[in-house]
Amino acid sequence: MNNKLLMKSLPFVASVLGRKYGVRVQIGGDKAFTDGKTIQLPAMPLDSDDVLRSTARAYLDHEAAHIRETNFEWLKLAKLTPFEMHIWNTLEDWRVENKLAEVFPGCRQNFHWLIRHLFINDGSNAQAGKSDPAISILNWLLLTVRSWDVEELGPECAQLASIIDAQYPGLSDRLNGILQKVRAKCDSTQDCILYTREIVDLLKGYLKQLESNGQSTPAKKLKKLLDSNSGNLPKAFGEVLEEQLASHAPDDAEDGLRVAKDGYKRLTVLDEGELELTRRASTALKSRLHGIIQAKTIKHDRIGRRGQLSTAHLHRIAVGNPRMFRSRQESRGISTAVHILIDCSGSMRRRIGLASQISHTVVSALNSINGVNVGVSVFPAVRAQGGENYDEPTVAPILNHGQKLHTCFGVAASGSTPLGEALWWAFLQMLPLPEKRKIILCITDGVPDNPANAHQAIKDGSAYGFEIYGLGIKSEAVFNLFPGKSRVITELPDLAPAMFDLLQESLTK
Repeated sequence: MNNKLLMKSLPFVASVLGRKYGVRVQIGGDKAFTDGKTIQLPAMPLDSDDVLRSTARAYLDHEAAHIRETNFEWLKLAKLTPFEMHIWNTLEDWRVENKLAEVFPGCRQNFHWLIRHLFINDGSNAQAGKSDPAISILNWLLLTVRSWDVEELGPECAQLASIIDAQYPGLSDRLNGILQKVRAKCDSTQDCILYTREIVDLLKGYLKQLESNGQSTPAKKLKKLLDSNSGNLPKAFGEVLEEQLASHAPDDAEDGLRVAKDGYKRLTVLDEGELELTRRASTALKSRLHGIIQAKTIKHDRIGRRGQLSTAHLHRIAVGNPRMFRSRQESRGISTAVHILIDCSGSMRRRIGLASQISHTVVSALNSINGVNVGVSVFPAVRAQGGENYDEPTVAPILNHGQKLHTCFGVAASGSTPLGEALWWAFLQMLPLPEKRKIILCITDGVPDNPANAHQAIKDGSAYGFEIYGLGIKSEAVFNLFPGKSRVITELPDLAPAMFDLLQESLTK
């Protein structure tokens, strides 16, 4: 696998981070959001640049920190006003990010990059609200908290403090006293809620002081701020990130990089007649594959300077030849994961029975080879058991990697052909597998919904180190999708020679 290239791929980075943080990450649609369990990234351009990848990665870190560290039950019970919620977000964002960085130090530099990107490189976020001293209070709170990690924000904080103090003398110093307690003692969601209320109480007390002194104009502005709804407040840190990511989503999500989601597919048992056919075909395929594999893994004795003394070669002492020791040499074993993707779209309706038999045959043959780990999935699936929703691409596993072979390979054909999205799903499933080499075999009629996306997925996967092959079922369209790496079969007996041609070189490299 090309690890350097993999780390520049947003789906792979998202998958790795999701497993690392213990959260679920999905890519698709036109919005970025989290529901407290899953982080959703929008469909990304096929040619994402470094800034977009870094923004997405920082967003994943940020939202993963909330999922891991924020107590949403406490937040719900607090019943904060929109204004209180905005301040709480400022404090809680900083707290959870630093908590995550304690466990995963590598994400700290992502957060620092993001702060510089949003508030220094892109000055629009820092400049917002400077014309309104009341709004500047919120911006000053945000930048002050963020300056604890990125000191370059110090001058901007000082400028905002002078704007605030010109209208509300002494207020920034009093607020800073509370922030210093946050920095030193804030350790939970509940703490952030309590400090938020302390800040709001201070502002309310300051408002009363203004009103009692007859300072109506600054008092009105401060009261308006305290009574603001979410639509009148500056965007929260997470909202800014979500908008930036969503702005890069293609107008048509199907034209962007999407990863299929886990789905469900009803399976049926292959009947005795089908199983008998698969057994015969599997025997033929096994005999072909085993011949070449045995030739590659056979053990040989080598005579040299090390090993056990070979009595048959003691005569070499007479001529001063030290090569009279026997050592056992064995060629490198096979360490290969194979994933079979079965197209069960509506266009496969007359071919799906043969496709199911082929996949069972291939698994049976490959399972007999030591060092080969096989998995099987079908696409499209449905989003949930009992549903029939094909609005978004889905894939359903039939046989997980490492699972014992069963006979429930029968599936019904219906829906579209999201081949590109299904391939990305397979890439992410195979990435953590320990096998050194990874092969994907697509059994299809070769007519994807979006040919451009499918071609790009095949191109990208091959560049990352996946070996991708196509097996056309009574259709030569696979030759366009997988040039030089595809075969067509019309009946099960054709499988052994076709698979032998495809896999013999790959399995014995």
